[in-house]
Amino acid sequence: CKLSLMDKWILSKLNSLIKFVDEDLAEYEITESARALQDFCDVLSNWYIRRGRERYWGSEMTDDKAAAYTTLYTVLVTLAKLTAPYTPFVAELMYLNLVPEFFKDAPVSVHLCPFPVADEKAIDVRLEKGMDGVLDIVVLGRAARNAGNVKNRQPLGEMVVVSTRELNLSEDEIRIVLDELNVKKFTVAEDATKYISYKLKPQLKTLGPKYGKKLGAISKFLAECNAEEVVEAVKNGGIYNIADLDVALTQEDLQIFTESAKGYVAAADRGITVALDVNLTEELVEEGLERELVSKIQNMRKEAGFEVTDRIEIYYCADGRVAEVLKKGNFASQVLANKVESGTADGFTREISVNGEKVTLTLVRL
Repeated sequence: CKLSLMDKWILSKLNSLIKFVDEDLAEYEITESARALQDFCDVLSNWYIRRGRERYWGSEMTDDKAAAYTTLYTVLVTLAKLTAPYTPFVAELMYLNLVPEFFKDAPVSVHLCPFPVADEKAIDVRLEKGMDGVLDIVVLGRAARNAGNVKNRQPLGEMVVVSTRELNLSEDEIRIVLDELNVKKFTVAEDATKYISYKLKPQLKTLGPKYGKKLGAISKFLAECNAEEVVEAVKNGGIYNIADLDVALTQEDLQIFTESAKGYVAAADRGITVALDVNLTEELVEEGLERELVSKIQNMRKEAGFEVTDRIEIYYCADGRVAEVLKKGNFASQVLANKVESGTADGFTREISVNGEKVTLTLVRL
């Protein structure tokens, strides 16, 4: 079956993990290898599986669905063998649920299996590095949305990325970023100061005891310095030296305030700045309302006890922009609705709020 980009990435990540754990265990480096396993499980669950949910949901066994299941099965079985020295009982339970019932000639216990050997051909260093960049950008994009109080379901027109690191994202990786952050356009820029700025003030609790007499000079320096340069230097345990004052600043010595440029919300860390354009067109507002409606209707389906495959009809009472979106009914296929119509009917009824607008919805199972 044909593997997707995400499949190739998780398999590359898995084989790199096998190498790392095997080498660390040979040197009795237990803590580092255990942390690597924990980090892998985190990205497996919160990134690979979460982004692939729709691939598992389909009713037909397509090539893509087969690739998704095959890849996940391979990863889980290998992970059971990798974690056996660390969590023997959990690894055994995973293995017994996944292997002996389907492969009668397989060892009866995970602890009778040979330790995994990395497949060097499956390791793609560039892909792993690119996906690390994707994850960093997505984390910052989410942080920017939270800082600007912009809902994830509200589509945005453009995002701007400024990086001092070499990202070199492929088109497929950029599409993942745009899909994850719900943005239409990805732009790379060179100057982060157009989108985000820093203001620094001394943290008196830490600087006072160390440099009491120099506090005035330090405050003056922080008010006039290149704040971005200082922030980048002190992040992740770094130090910024003010040579003229014989002062060494750490992140704990500073109060760091960020300010986004007008029309943007931005976040920065580890050499990457992500700025989201929050100017909304009528089309973007309408699409945001549509996504909110889909979420509310899906929750109503669950609350009503409908099966995932049940077809429905939707009746609504609404005004304003939400009524316009409901009238168009462009979202009907996403919620398996044969009809979206103004009015009332006998069915599962709820009054909901969509971005502050009151709507009464009735779902009728067919």
